[in-house]
Amino acid sequence: MQTNPKKNPLKQRMIQEIELGKKDAQDPENATLDELYIRKTSIYSPWFQMQCPECEFQFRENDRVRLCPSCGQAYHDDSQFHLHCWHQHFKENNVCKKSGGRSRVMMKKKKRKKSKPQSSQKHMQGCGYQWNGILPDSELENSRHLEEKQPMAVMVNQFMQGLETMWSPFGDHQVIIVKSGDHMIGNQCPICRYKIRVGDRVIKCPCGKCETYFHDDLFRHLTCWNDWNGSEGNNFCPTTGEEIKQEADH
Repeated sequence: MQTNPKKNPLKQRMIQEIELGKKDAQDPENATLDELYIRKTSIYSPWFQMQCPECEFQFRENDRVRLCPSCGQAYHDDSQFHLHCWHQHFKENNVCKKSGGRSRVMMKKKKRKKSKPQSSQKHMQGCGYQWNGILPDSELENSRHLEEKQPMAVMVNQFMQGLETMWSPFGDHQVIIVKSGDHMIGNQCPICRYKIRVGDRVIKCPCGKCETYFHDDLFRHLTCWNDWNGSEGNNFCPTTGEEIKQEADH
């Protein structure tokens, strides 16, 4: 005869610990971090490609986030992109309301159906966790903690910096580093479909008749411009279809 786990506290606790262990195994880099420590997003993180409830950008690889200790909702806390979503959200209402962050596939499916008003989608009823304003780390301390935990990350970063000095975009176009207030922020890269953010490295479509920007960012594994052009290059704009004159072979 099976017993209801809700009526058996020990069994219920075992089930919770097993589920927690399964989540930790899926994202081992963040598994041993304490509550409210900054996590570094990987392709294995449960929140990867989901939507931040504050800035509404999708979580990308290497984004830094904090998780609600109650429901696990992720919020950006990432100075490299000027995304201080954790502080902005809790400064306003001090309560976590789980957003039900959605993947790109889920969002596309939603668009086909009649949806609820946007205001109700952004903050669905959630856990109600209240932050007391205290964090266990500073950005500098946590950066050091992540580097100590992953010493190879420092070497990889140095390798990537060296690689960039020998690597240039197809056609030797100018790489733009996006700054706060730039008009292309929020535009969608036509290849990876991620929105352009502060700190991204991008190339403007050379057709001259659109506002399309491609990522060209080795550090964030977003080599969209070179991926689009391949070895020979494309002679049309992916947005307008306008012809692009090839300047030079890469």
